[in-house]
Order: sequence, then C-alpha cells, then structure tokens
Amino acid sequence: HEWKRLAEDDEGSVALETMLRGVCKKENFLDLLENFILYDHSGGKTVKILARNHQYLGVNEAVKAYAARKLNNGKLGVFWHTQGSGKSYSMVFLSQKIRRKFAGSPTIIILTDRDELNKQISDTFENCGLLGKTKASGYIASSGDDLVRKLKGNPSFIFTLIQKFNKPDAEPIHPDHDILIMSDEAHRSQYGVFAENMMHLLPDASRIGFTGTPLLSDDNITARTFGGYLSVYDFKRAVEDGATVPLYYENRGDKIQDLQNPEISDRILDAIENADLDVDRQDKLEAEFAKEIHILTAEPRLRKIARDFAAHYSDLWTSGKAMFVCLNKVTCVRMYNYVQEYWQEEIKKTAARLKKASQQETQELERKLEWMKETEMAVVISQEQNEIQTFRKWGLDILPHREKIEKGNLDKRFKDSEDHLRIVFVCAMWLTGFDVKCLSCLYLDKPLKAHTLMQTIARANRVNEGKSNGLIIDYVGIVKALRNALADYTRNPAGKEHTDPTIDKEKLIARILETTAAAKEFLSARNYDLQNLIDAKDFSKVERLQAAEAVCGTIEDRKTFVTYGSEISRLIRYTNRDELTSEQRSECNAVIAINNVLKRKRRHIDITDLMVEINSIINEYIQIEEQSDAEPKTNAGFDISKINFELLGREFAKVRKTKLVLRDLEDVIRQKLDAMVAENPGRMDYYERYQTIISNYNGEQDRASIEKTFTELINLAQSLDDEQQRYIREGFTTEEELYVYDILFKPELSKAEIKKIKEVSTELLQKIKTIISVSDHWSDKQETMAAVDNVIRDILWAELPECYDEKSITDYRDKVKTYIYERFREAA
Repeated sequence: HEWKRLAEDDEGSVALETMLRGVCKKENFLDLLENFILYDHSGGKTVKILARNHQYLGVNEAVKAYAARKLNNGKLGVFWHTQGSGKSYSMVFLSQKIRRKFAGSPTIIILTDRDELNKQISDTFENCGLLGKTKASGYIASSGDDLVRKLKGNPSFIFTLIQKFNKPDAEPIHPDHDILIMSDEAHRSQYGVFAENMMHLLPDASRIGFTGTPLLSDDNITARTFGGYLSVYDFKRAVEDGATVPLYYENRGDKIQDLQNPEISDRILDAIENADLDVDRQDKLEAEFAKEIHILTAEPRLRKIARDFAAHYSDLWTSGKAMFVCLNKVTCVRMYNYVQEYWQEEIKKTAARLKKASQQETQELERKLEWMKETEMAVVISQEQNEIQTFRKWGLDILPHREKIEKGNLDKRFKDSEDHLRIVFVCAMWLTGFDVKCLSCLYLDKPLKAHTLMQTIARANRVNEGKSNGLIIDYVGIVKALRNALADYTRNPAGKEHTDPTIDKEKLIARILETTAAAKEFLSARNYDLQNLIDAKDFSKVERLQAAEAVCGTIEDRKTFVTYGSEISRLIRYTNRDELTSEQRSECNAVIAINNVLKRKRRHIDITDLMVEINSIINEYIQIEEQSDAEPKTNAGFDISKINFELLGREFAKVRKTKLVLRDLEDVIRQKLDAMVAENPGRMDYYERYQTIISNYNGEQDRASIEKTFTELINLAQSLDDEQQRYIREGFTTEEELYVYDILFKPELSKAEIKKIKEVSTELLQKIKTIISVSDHWSDKQETMAAVDNVIRDILWAELPECYDEKSITDYRDKVKTYIYERFREAA
C-alpha cells in the first residue's frame, strides 16, 4: 500500500521519504508487525491483511483516545472512514491492539442494529482469529437477559443488537474490568430509548462510534453519546488514495406520457368504495397513497426498464456484477420476472448476431453468449408475515426465492467474482454494511433521501482487480434528493448564521410535559387511564396496550394521538436521562409505546387486494414515451467522484440541525388533520394527482437539469474544501485558530498588524484549551467560565494592535467568548 501521510492532517504525497519515515521508523515498524497484520480465513482461503495507511493512523488515534478514556467521560469519538475503506478490519485492528497493549482483560462489545450486520461483523472477528477456537455464535447475545448475563461475566467479546438493551429498570453493572462499546454505523439508530438503557446499564463503559458516512442528522445526539470526530477518511481522499474507485452516473429513465383520460379518478374511487374499508384499512390506504409510488410500479414502466436493463448490462458484461434497487419487495420479484423474460430476448439477439458476425467478432460474441447463458439472478429481500398470500395476490410465487435466500448462500456467492450469481434485486437488504468488491453497476429505481443515497451509491466504489470505476444507473431521478439538499443549504449556508442547533432545555422539557399531559387528557376523555398501563406487568401490559389502541376508534382520533406520540418521540431524543424524573419518563415512554402499537398495526393491515386492483387500473392508462432513433438514450454520464459527498453531507446536516423547532402543539395537530382531509383516498382527484406526479417525474429525467445539479454540487464541494484548507494557507495548525482570527480580523490592517492578530489567535486558543483540559464539564462551572473570560479579556487588551479601541475590544471579547462556549461546550 502507498504510505502517503505521517498524520491524518497531512495533504499526502507518494514519496520515498514519507514511506521510510512512516513504515521504517523503528516504533512504527514494530507496531505494524505486532498489531496491524491479520490472517482472514473467510471463504475457505487464507488472506494476509496489512493495515493501510489510513487504518494505521485512524486506529492509533482511537488507541490514544482509549488511553485517555477517563478524561473524556468514556467518549472516545466517532471514527468516520468512508464506505469501502476497510472499516470492519479497522475495528478488528483496534480490538487486537487494545487487548495486547493495555493491562487487564477488557470486554469489548460490538454493537449493531440489524441481524445481518451482527452476523457479518462477528464472522469477520472469528475468521481473523480474534475469538480463538470459540465460534462467533458463542459470543452473540441471544436476548436481553442473555446480554445482561454475559455483561456480568468477563467475556473477551460480546456481539449484540442495540435492541437487546431493552431493560430500562435493570440494575447498573459496575464491573472490576474495563468495558469498551464499539458501535457500528453509530449515527443510524443507536440513540433514543435503547441508548439510554445502554448508558444506564453500563455507566462506566467507554464508547466509540464507527460509521462509513458523515453524521447527516441528529449528530448532536450522536456526539453526546460518543463525542466528536476522532478520525476522518472521506470519499474524496479514498478515491485519491486508490482505496475506492471513481464513480460515474448515468440517467436512463424514460419519460411517461401525460394521462389522456380523467375517468381514471372515478374508477379508482369506485374500487375504494366497493372495498368497504374499516378505519384500520382506511388508515393503511392513506399511508400507501402518501408514498406516491403507484405510477412508478405500473407494469408498462417496469417492463420498459427491465428491457433497458437487460440490454444495458449485457453490453457491460466484462465490468463486474450488478445490483438493482427496487421500490419494494413485490416490485423486486416483478422486476426479476420481467428481466428474466428480456434477458432471454437478448440471448436470442446475440445468437442471431453471431451467425452474421465476421471472423474477428465471432470469438468475442461466443464468450458473451456463454456469459449471458450462465448468468444467474436472485431476489434478496427480508421475510415478512403472510408473504406467501401477499405475493400470491399479485400473481407471484415467493417460495422459490425464499428457499434460495435461506439455503443458497447468496451473500458469499455474490461476493465471489468467479461465481455465476451476477445480478441481485434488492429493496433494503444489502444496501448498507454489505461490501462486494466485484460489484460495479448499481441500478437505482427507488427514491432515496440524500443521506441514504450517499450511503447507497458507495456500494459500487469498492476496489477490485481489473475494476477501473463504478457505475450508477438512475431510472427514477435520484438527483432530486441531492438537489433538495443543495437548495436547503443554499437558502441558509451552514455556518453563515452560526445558529445554535441546541435549544433552551427548559422550553424543551416544558413542551414534552405539555404534550404528555395533552395525550393523557385525550386518553382520559375516552375512559383510559395511562397510569394503569405504566403500572401493568407482563401480559397485563400487553392487554392495556391493546385497550389503548381500541380507544383511538376514528381516523381523526388516531391522527391526533399519533401526532402526540410522534412529537414526544421527536423531542425526547434531545434530553439526557437525568433531565426528566423517572415518573415523567415513564409517562413519555407509555405514550410512545401506544403510538408504536398503532403504527405497527398499520404495517400488518392487509389491503393487497385493493392495491392490486388499483395497480391494474393504472396499468391501462400509463404509457412510456418512445425514444426516437435520432435521440439515442446512451450518454457519456457524469463523473461524480469529483463530488465530495461526505463534505456536503456534513454541511447539509448543519442546515437540518437548525430545524428543531418547538411548534405550537395545536398547530401541529391542526396541520395533521388538514393533511388527512386533503389526502383522503376516498375523495382524491387521482387524474390531477397523477398528472402532477408524472410531470415531476419527467422533470427529473431532464439531462440539462441533472448536469446543472451536479455542476452546482461540484462547485460547492470545491469551495467548501478550499475553505477547509484555508487555515493551512494562513499559517495556522487548526481551523479553530483560523476561526478566532476571522473573528478578530478587520479591514485595512497592515501586514505587521495581521501578523500580530495571527499570533494573538494562536496564543489565545492555546491558553483557553489549557484551562478547559484540566476541568471536567468546564461549561457548567462558574469559576472555569470566569477563568476563560479573564484570559480572553487580558490577552485582547494586552496584545491587540493600537487600532483596536476600547469599545471594539469589548465586542470582540464577547464574540470570542460565544464561539469558545459553542465550540468547546462538550469538551472534558
């Protein structure tokens, strides 16, 4: 591997001096030999793994943080290394070095949020030899009780889902050994109730969060659990270093013709009326129509895409494997069937071409024909209740697919570049936490939010022998999500207004208690006592939850209560455990539990018959615009490697963080009920609604619009990257020093005065950091706050040039103090 940096902040250069100083320095060489070599026995063969430059630097940063864990309240930080850069191996390297270099026998807990991720990471640890002769299953917590039993012992490792921390009243465990929690994909679900339970059960544990994408939402909550960024290796640097391959984007979506017959509305409304829906099914139908996917799943559109996919991927037959992302599980199986049909057509076309081919073309076409005939496809979707009946209503058979998923060893086969399983159809599984180096083509026909999209496109960026780039093929218009994020950012450029993402805790607690009281009053008016649910145990609690569900008898009642529950769920994540009394938290959790029951019930309500009927009606009216021969579909595509998605993600996140607002509760309820009336499936003008959907969809296929979006994203990323590097050009060692300098800077300073301002900025920040570093929770202590204020006052008065008058120094002092408080409030 190229050794380009001696420290993470280095720009990086491939030079003999850098390699010699980085690898051949005695301490580093011995460290690499002892702690950064693994032998991975996965897949029946042994592979020697040597840490890459970024893994070595990042893991050693984490080791330093672990050594100083007592000073940081156990918060080691967030380890952000982009998708495909070896994050799982980094977790193994870190575990290996900690167990070898530190006294005692720590228990290392590997925390995930999905079974498949739990199995993948535990298998990695087993195959790399860290579990000794014990199988990974011996270290996996099978239940909440089993987790507690394991924690009371001292096993070397525990692999568990965050959901296993499900005992809020469990006695805290204070072991006589260290506990380190390694959380995989820290930003996704590892906060909230389960994280609160974890912190309560293991108050002395150290915590580090691993992620492959930036903390795009709620990262102030993640920082409370894990701390700030510990090590960063982003998308741009990974491409430059060859740790990932470049990515190209190509839009191949066809436009849909405008609807010509308004009678579609009457036919759909008649179908809904004839279905005679009860409250539960009406609620489910409303949720389905809110997704706006019925146009996208129309058979004419899916068939057109399937035909294009078969032609497009068969032309790329030497490139690698393909993953097709569909809207939902049923669509995965439908698309599989359509592609199978058109794949056979492509085989016939290739065979016909072979008969007319020249001698020079014959050999290549024979190889392609053999490749197409042996190519295998599979559907990879999770199991759900009553799936056999659901798929049967759509005229589909899920059983052969389910048997293949369960017994076909599909994950290992798809990772094997020599295996004939080359195409998979997915909708959620394998989009995250599943690395396939030989995957080169990712076909997207599912709208994704910006942060999910950024994680999904990285499926195709893994380095593999003979693979020069990854290709993203877009059928649905994914650029819209990026453009929306860009628009949000443009309206309020992050960092320009310095909006504090946190809010007044007194107002936050008051709003939570107000909403809880409103929910209790709502239930009480319907003869339901929330306290009975709180006091209930075991099966009695289940009965009380079912009774609560029964009191929400009308659509309006259900919407009202769900609004209460959702508002409490949204706000309570911003509180610490000790900011609500146990009684208050119990009431909040009870309201949330009822809300979850209502939402869960909706998921299991079956309206498949009606949805099949509506889909068949829509199929009759949807037609795809034919592409003329003079306007070929194939285009050169866009190189999206130049877009630093992680950097943009961090900036976009700053915008979203400002959106935690305490809206008037009555307004929230009223907006919810108004939306319910507007979106009532029984009164909707489907002709008008679908015309709007089609117009918006067609707009996303416009090449000029796509090009404009990518150009803006590239320019923004470049400008942000330039700004990030400005502190180096100005002669500072950190961005924090640059920020203080920017606060103190004013126009018309001489060169000597500018030099003096830079010296003041560096000296001031160093002295403040010294004061903060020796104080625990410095921002909560008046004497420490006063000491920081005094240092700012004394240095500014003594050191600033003469051109700064008394009044301006007071203003600058306040600005610096505000920045220091906001920037270092969480510091130990």
